[in-house]
Amino acid sequence: MSLIEIRGLRYRYAGADDDALHDLDLTVSEGEFVAVVGANGSGKSTLARLLGGLARPAGAARAAVCGHDLCDHEGHFAVRRDVGVLFQNPDNQLVGSTVEEDLAFGLENLALPSPEIARRVDEMLALYGLEALRTREPHLLSGGQRQRTALAGVLAVPRRVLVLDEPTAMLDPAGRDEVLAAVRREADHGLTVVFVTQEMDEVLMADRVVALASGRAVFDGAPAALFAERALLLSLSLGLPPAAEVGLALMERGVLAELTLTLDDLVAALQAGRP
Repeated sequence: MSLIEIRGLRYRYAGADDDALHDLDLTVSEGEFVAVVGANGSGKSTLARLLGGLARPAGAARAAVCGHDLCDHEGHFAVRRDVGVLFQNPDNQLVGSTVEEDLAFGLENLALPSPEIARRVDEMLALYGLEALRTREPHLLSGGQRQRTALAGVLAVPRRVLVLDEPTAMLDPAGRDEVLAAVRREADHGLTVVFVTQEMDEVLMADRVVALASGRAVFDGAPAALFAERALLLSLSLGLPPAAEVGLALMERGVLAELTLTLDDLVAALQAGRP
């Protein structure tokens, strides 16, 4: 079952001379993890906003997310209930004076009974390792803790799709690992994920990767297939995952016979090549 069905999607910012998205096609099945990559200005963040109902398309042959028509006035707002969106800066999404108040915010807007809100907040605090921070003010949290709180707040309201727009861009390595582990766990439990990133090692988490250029999809396939297309990567100003960069250098020296994408694969290939 496809939760995202887009054909011919167009969007133009006010005052712009050209579309930010041109006739974009995208289909995402239920439970799929799709990464979206591209250079700055390729349309990645615009797509994330459209999928989350935070902007309205200029037009499309079809633009359905969770059965809601993004081009329709009611559908444009209804999609916000089924799609959660997490952006780069968690401070822009934290609204409560404490962690638990932030997690309760969306549930209170749905006018759920207080016992149900309390139960759901407790569940999310435990799931995201925030129990000891329940009464902590968000501005006193680390970057990773703030982003995990923001993510927990987004998903406290049950969602069908999670859209993330470079959620680790402002985090240190420890915070980045925390957030990626949380996203991976949600994907493993069947949540449909659209993950916008410029970090090529994060692409390896995905089932599929879609590459954008000037508002159009120029690649849609497996991450390994994208990284095999060196000319395309160069044209999109994209690189390889760090382990793959090392592997490529070793290939050029004749140490490895084929490209490895992950650190584990690189180590395994080096060990296999030992006399």
